Amino acid sequence: MSGLSASAFGTRLWFKILLCSFFGAAITPLAQADSATYAKTRYPIVMVPGAFAFDNVLGVVDYWYGITDEMRSQGAEVYVTKLSSSASNIRRGEELLEDIRQIRALTGASRVNLIAHSQGGPAARYVASLKPEWVESVNCVTCMNEGTEFADNLYDFLNRHQFLKWIANVALSSVFSALDIFSTGPSDGSYNSAYRGVQIAEDLVKAAGTRSLDEFNRRFPEALSEMNCELQEKGKLYKGISGPAKVNDVSYFSWGGVDVVTNRVDPLDSILVPVVKMFFPSNVRIWDGLVRSCGHPLGKLTEGFYPLNHFDAINQAFGLVRSGIDIPTLYTQNANRLQKAGH
Repeated sequence: MSGLSASAFGTRLWFKILLCSFFGAAITPLAQADSATYAKTRYPIVMVPGAFAFDNVLGVVDYWYGITDEMRSQGAEVYVTKLSSSASNIRRGEELLEDIRQIRALTGASRVNLIAHSQGGPAARYVASLKPEWVESVNCVTCMNEGTEFADNLYDFLNRHQFLKWIANVALSSVFSALDIFSTGPSDGSYNSAYRGVQIAEDLVKAAGTRSLDEFNRRFPEALSEMNCELQEKGKLYKGISGPAKVNDVSYFSWGGVDVVTNRVDPLDSILVPVVKMFFPSNVRIWDGLVRSCGHPLGKLTEGFYPLNHFDAINQAFGLVRSGIDIPTLYTQNANRLQKAGH
């Protein structure tokens, strides 16, 4: 599917969502009887964050803004993890492994469903590869399965400008470390991950790069699509091809978007995305504002062309997403799919 046709597909999907929202409002009272169990799954759901991986900051802002509250209100048993904001994919995977060990002990559940965002994808895949008997399903949301050229180019730029590298590393490392401290006490839900310690921003830039993820994927290839980004002209094309739906008795699902800027009022769209663009390839890519969309698919791709960007996928900032798109509903629908499949 060409970039043009992918864009057209996304536009049509947006109109379908608006129409469904309009007509759905008329039948909402009929659905309320099922709302208390709509998102209830057989096994607990564990949320796996990407970079900036806080749980809840100062009891005010959740990483999964409005999402986990909505899931719980519809019957889901949800636990939120907090991994290192800036660390290698292996280290983050080890942290998640320990979190799942504790959540299994806390709940008595033998297995869990993982819902991962961005760099949370490799961490979830790491656990599913090492401990498949602990994982019922991995659900990837705009996952960074093939890395981002933004990280590659930023890393190369900073290595050519050592003074700027020092300033950026100190400043961002301080922000990430403070974020970890401020989100250690408050929690989203009844579980709180351990304090992850001092964060080094340079480790995140390395881990998010395409070179790092290439090596990771050679070691942990489970459920990746055979139609990788390299075969789609590094993101110039995007066909939305699924990977194996089940590997080692773990079910894999994914969904993602193809829009870059969706709400000009959103500071992430108006400030962060332009910064990312400075270090993203100038030639045309189909991407979500941070990573190539061709890197989203893992296992069964339930939808690859949503009109949302990388940050909309966690309802940030503060729910400022494209009008007509209800992000928490996408997660309750995800949980309902798991419920219907017996997960």
